[in-house]
Amino acid sequence: MTALILLDLPPSSFCAIDLASFTTAPRFRGIKNIPPGVHFCYFSPTSDAPIDPSTTSSRITELDSASHPSSLHFRTGFFFAASPSTPHIIRKWCTKTETLLPESQIPTADIDAVKRNLPEIHREHLSPYEKLQVPEDKVAIWNTLAAAITRSQTTLTRILGPSWSCESARETTWEKAELDDAIRSKTEITGSRPLYGPEKPPGHDGNRDKEVLEYTRIDLKRTWPPTAMGRERTVWARDRSWVLTDIFRKLSPNYSDAPHDAESRATANSTAQSLAGDLPSSENTEDGQAALLAEAAVSFILTVLLANYSSTIQFKHILEISLTAPEAVKSHTKYFIRLLPLLSSMLKSARLIVGENASDDDEEGEAAPAEESVLEEFISGGDAWLVKLLRGFNRELKDVATGDVQDMRELTRLKEGFARLEKVCRRFGWYLDDQYVRKGMVDLPAEEGGGRVEVELEDMEGEDERGEFAPVIVEL
Repeated sequence: MTALILLDLPPSSFCAIDLASFTTAPRFRGIKNIPPGVHFCYFSPTSDAPIDPSTTSSRITELDSASHPSSLHFRTGFFFAASPSTPHIIRKWCTKTETLLPESQIPTADIDAVKRNLPEIHREHLSPYEKLQVPEDKVAIWNTLAAAITRSQTTLTRILGPSWSCESARETTWEKAELDDAIRSKTEITGSRPLYGPEKPPGHDGNRDKEVLEYTRIDLKRTWPPTAMGRERTVWARDRSWVLTDIFRKLSPNYSDAPHDAESRATANSTAQSLAGDLPSSENTEDGQAALLAEAAVSFILTVLLANYSSTIQFKHILEISLTAPEAVKSHTKYFIRLLPLLSSMLKSARLIVGENASDDDEEGEAAPAEESVLEEFISGGDAWLVKLLRGFNRELKDVATGDVQDMRELTRLKEGFARLEKVCRRFGWYLDDQYVRKGMVDLPAEEGGGRVEVELEDMEGEDERGEFAPVIVEL
């Protein structure tokens, strides 16, 4: 078991580890009995809650308050790996930078003082990890998220740097470059003095830890090979299997084959299936698949726990290319077998953040299904994009023929995993089957005047463009 020791935290602050959050009390110095694995600690120094004098003998207060007043304040957090070989991890709050400094940046005198008083700190000032995990299913859900990261811990270093830390306002590399260009252009046009901003102040140390997020850049407007022309562009714009598997290739350090640079072999009758021979194989890109799953988990965690906007965009892009790649479902089935349980845990953790019991999946139980606004707030961004993606993926999964995959057992596992995901989605009022009523009559309640009105789901028009109504190519 590992102990996380946090020095000089402001009193009555918001603190959290994994999916458990609480308000710190004066005696709080950290968390003990942390089980092995990857964990995430995040912190906000600002709290609108006054210090209660009666809590001076406590370590924490307001365990798991879903409506904590610090929920909209700036947050900083860091990942760390707990293991038996690491008995304690020390971090110190820096009021100047408002970050939790790693042990390498803490004065030696402070480290020595902690080591001299370890027994007392452990006994009097550390809260047990297991007592923070209420309800208990938080541990199982977090372990699923952490398992994806554990399989590719190098992804954490690539995205966050060696300290594995991040803040709410951190940007991606390309967002920062665009901002720098905009500042430079504004400076040149107005003739004003250079605007340094937070990115490169005078005396900036180029050896400092990363201040940007090094996510894999995903351009949804260009999802075809560089040499693609005509029909091939159309195929890979509708089926994003090429860009998905190309990312697998780029993230696989041992896979040296570059994408083909030959002229496009596509014809007017080419389909994704006929062009799939150019996709990198699943066996040679397993490291890349694990890295992208880890990136999805990291971006989700930074979205829902740090409210990092750049991570939200990356999370959405990863799911968009993953759930709109039907040809990759056939050739890289193992990736999707791992993706669906990870997505289920993401939905459950979003529900836990607002205080609902994630293990209650009984649709007919007494607990009412969580409102769709839960995921709109934490994941969907208010446009229910994830529901549409899952419905489309469900339809493509049903169309996969038994002869299209090499291992029928993998296809069976994938369909079973989607059935479990579908059960979780029903807790949000999300029905992923494509059988729906698009137009009909609805009875209004008496308090709204009664009567009947005709309603139509306009956002489902795209769902009807398939089968005999699907667009076709006509050769003249």
